[in-house]
Amino acid sequence: MSNHFSYSRWDGSQEINPLQPDELLDLLADDLLDEGSLRDALNRLLSRGARRPDGDRLQGLHDLLERLRNQRQQQLSQYDLGAFMDDIGEKLGSIVDQERTGIEQRLRDAGESGADEQMRQLLEQLAGRKRQFLDDLPEDPSGRLEKLMDYEFMDSDARDAFNELVNDLRQKMMGSYFQGLQQGIQNLTPEDLAPVREMVRELNKLLAKRMTGESTDDDFHAFMQRFGSFFPPDIETLDDLIRHLQRQAAQMASLMKSLSDEQRLQLEQMMDELLRDDRLRWDLAQMAGMLEEITGQRMGQSFPFDGDTPLGMDEALRMLGRMQDYGELERQLQQAMRQMDPNLVDEQLLEQTLGAEERAILDELRRLTDMLEEAGLARRKGRDIELTPKGIRLLGQKALRHIFAELRKDRSGQHDARNFGLYSDQLVETKPWEFGDPFLVDIGKTVSNAVFRQGPGTPVNIEVKDLEVYKTENLVTAATIIVLDMSYSMVGSGAFREAKRVALALNTLISSRYPRDYLELVVFSYFATELKPERLLESDWVRYGGGTNIQEGLRRARQLLRKHKSMNRQIILITDAHPTTYTSPTGELMGGWGYGGRGYQAIEETLKEVRRCTQNGITINTFMMARDPSLIGFAKLMSQINKGRAFFATPGRLGHYILVDYLRKKSKVF
Repeated sequence: MSNHFSYSRWDGSQEINPLQPDELLDLLADDLLDEGSLRDALNRLLSRGARRPDGDRLQGLHDLLERLRNQRQQQLSQYDLGAFMDDIGEKLGSIVDQERTGIEQRLRDAGESGADEQMRQLLEQLAGRKRQFLDDLPEDPSGRLEKLMDYEFMDSDARDAFNELVNDLRQKMMGSYFQGLQQGIQNLTPEDLAPVREMVRELNKLLAKRMTGESTDDDFHAFMQRFGSFFPPDIETLDDLIRHLQRQAAQMASLMKSLSDEQRLQLEQMMDELLRDDRLRWDLAQMAGMLEEITGQRMGQSFPFDGDTPLGMDEALRMLGRMQDYGELERQLQQAMRQMDPNLVDEQLLEQTLGAEERAILDELRRLTDMLEEAGLARRKGRDIELTPKGIRLLGQKALRHIFAELRKDRSGQHDARNFGLYSDQLVETKPWEFGDPFLVDIGKTVSNAVFRQGPGTPVNIEVKDLEVYKTENLVTAATIIVLDMSYSMVGSGAFREAKRVALALNTLISSRYPRDYLELVVFSYFATELKPERLLESDWVRYGGGTNIQEGLRRARQLLRKHKSMNRQIILITDAHPTTYTSPTGELMGGWGYGGRGYQAIEETLKEVRRCTQNGITINTFMMARDPSLIGFAKLMSQINKGRAFFATPGRLGHYILVDYLRKKSKVF
């Protein structure tokens, strides 16, 4: 049976390469290791997004904000908001030209019709007065409109065109306040505005009652019962009505503020002439004032349009409505970024303003927290969210895989170790038995070897050379303490994060493959404290600054290792500084800075602790995260005393050194 496929245009609802929970955890890993807070890591991801391993980018709230600003700027640079005034002027000019043509046609018609001389003279006199009137018209559109409002046209086509223009302008002007006015009243002569006057007066009464807290649902429903045709059908409450009115009035206010001074004056004069109703103008101004007081928002703002593409008046008002949407959406995105909550963004407004793709981005951001919870990687804890044990294990496994992937790229720098331990694990590979091998016989291969040697037939005689045994991996039980410097410089260089990542990976390796081994951490600044690996992703133990007390860190590690009698006990010291403080035998913190920022007494006390570790059979491997000559000398001095090794590593190579060294010491296959 053949497969049939159907294709459709992408509409934003289809998911292409959707983010998976384990991939999300990868994207959060660095922030988790830096700060230890899953909530903070999620919040930063929501805000700034991240680059996925496949090169695609997970867009964040900041990306949506940038898209919005770019689109708004593109439209500000494209359109000419005041072009509609020129359009009105051109239409008035065409009407005047049509009237002049009509006057001349009336004179020709009178001559051809054989009208008496007196009638022709009267017509000539009338035509002369009309021509003079037209010659005296002001050049500005508002002045022309004002004069033509009281002019009696001789040409019927010019008269109809003028009346149509005036009616259209009235519709657009009043429609800027009351969407739906065009459907409620088809002709907007001054006399036809009576229902509008009544509606505005009743509306102001309703708004006044709202300001004093006296308005009721019955008041609102009674108003809508009478005047609902002036408004969109989705207005269900007084709050809906106020939001709608504020938006509509703000469009006209923004139009006024965005025009040049001359254009603004022209439009104001034109609107006054179109209404010719001082009471209605007053009522509209009162309505705007009450809306400002109720909403707490000033009416309209100026937008710097500087493009060349002309807009009609209705198009200009719609564009200003779009600018309002941009402003509201920008406010929501900024609030969502501050509170790290994408649910504060209106998804319908986002899609309407930017598009379906941006709506899909928002939907994905909203799912991030739920995605981790549904996968069992995170759980709610009051208003906070934290990783579950499963999430911590997965993060450790990923850290381990990351380090091993880097090792596969670069095999240099590995260190051989051929220690034999007390325990062994059986492998799936086999080998001919040799004297001293554990007697773990692979029966199948042993019998096969005998059959191949002697040929078919029974009985099968098995000799020593037929024996095939499983290879074993002799394991060393090891006790390891990672002593980690948590100074500002370690954090700033990225070494602190990488050290935590390596510790997490090493803990995962030990718990999954070498359960007999022991691992713990000691973290230090001016003090030292013990830390279970399970607490690596918490942040309450981090205390920066105050000094570098390596001596106390080593002392705590030595005390922990006393409890473990393994023949392989080691301290992994990760630091980027000299000792500057130490702890006295009485537990008092001692300090003192020497030349170049080195505390000589602190160094001496630290070296004493190195000698104690050496006497206890503890190896100290130092990973120095800086290459200052004096630091190199200090690390080498510790190695001479202890016979451990000193590595001068960068953050990116830390996992390479530590895990390879650990595994090399762990096993030998024979």
